[in-house]
Amino acid sequence: MKKVFLNFTVLILAIVFLAACGQVEDTSSNESSNESSNESTNESNNSGETYELNYNVLAPPTHPYTKNVSEPWAEFVHNETNGRVTVHLFPSAALGTPDTGYDDVSGGVFDVGLLYASSDKNDILYPLSIGDLPFAIPNPDVAVNVMNKFYDKFLKDTFKDAVWLGASSTDTSQLYSTDPIATVEDTKSRKISNSLYSRNQLIEMWGAVPVSIANTELYESVERGIVDDIIYNTTGAIGFNLNEVAPYMTKLDLGVSSNGLFINANAFNQFPEDLQKLFVEKLGPKHQELMANLYMSSMENSIKEFENRVKDKGGKVIVPESAELNKFKEPAKKMWDEWVTEANKRGYPGDEMMEFFKQALEEEGVEIPF
Repeated sequence: MKKVFLNFTVLILAIVFLAACGQVEDTSSNESSNESSNESTNESNNSGETYELNYNVLAPPTHPYTKNVSEPWAEFVHNETNGRVTVHLFPSAALGTPDTGYDDVSGGVFDVGLLYASSDKNDILYPLSIGDLPFAIPNPDVAVNVMNKFYDKFLKDTFKDAVWLGASSTDTSQLYSTDPIATVEDTKSRKISNSLYSRNQLIEMWGAVPVSIANTELYESVERGIVDDIIYNTTGAIGFNLNEVAPYMTKLDLGVSSNGLFINANAFNQFPEDLQKLFVEKLGPKHQELMANLYMSSMENSIKEFENRVKDKGGKVIVPESAELNKFKEPAKKMWDEWVTEANKRGYPGDEMMEFFKQALEEEGVEIPF
């Protein structure tokens, strides 16, 4: 009897032990399952999949923009994404010129690039050309603040095939000439090249002849006698060595060339959510920061550098007297008014846009010229 009882006890203990082992295994299995689930979630956010973007850089390889904006930004993108995104640079507008920028980036000719509304033939960018009105925006810091507000107010739902990553601009433009120009009268019948179509009317109202030429061809256009003079930003003029062919600079402070950084929508939509958020919240703003730092810091230095480069050749920087400067500015009022009329004609709230634009400028401490 004792032997039977002992066997029964051993059997019960064995059953209890096996049940406990099974429970441990189940717990271990559940923990393993949870770990696997967590790993799967982490992999979906950082899957290790890599992406490549082609960036159409409008400036040549040695230009300050290439060295101080596009190259550092490409490195920043690579580092911030832990190598998941690589940006390939194509300098000298190798993948497309400013006049076809929106069609090129939206169509996938390139993935990332700066677009200039006043140079682009696609009408979809027209509202952004308000930032290029003569004597409006004086520097890149103002351009970033004003044009981002303008975009948020009027254009958030406009672009379907390209994604806006933020506003930026060059520094203010000056007139570079082969002969000294101190008055509006001095511009009569001269051929003046300009990379922004919107300024052609201003040139005509001065009595000069506007010639639209891509920024990559500015130097050669003067060298070959195609044009006499060039309107271009101060830092860019140094980058293109315009002092070699146009040794005189008339300081007009015509305004910046505003622009926006865009990325192809298909490329953007292939990113997982964390990368999309990173581009909008950090990588785009970083590009704005690099642009502003370059052109704000180099604006006055570039004027001094130009003066140093041309002084031994008889060139110089010319600052028109106040009354004469006003004569350069006067025709621009008509352009401001006509911009509103044209915006209304295209179906935009032109009057509201202009009022908002002026108010945003005043909030930045800018004196409205008209």
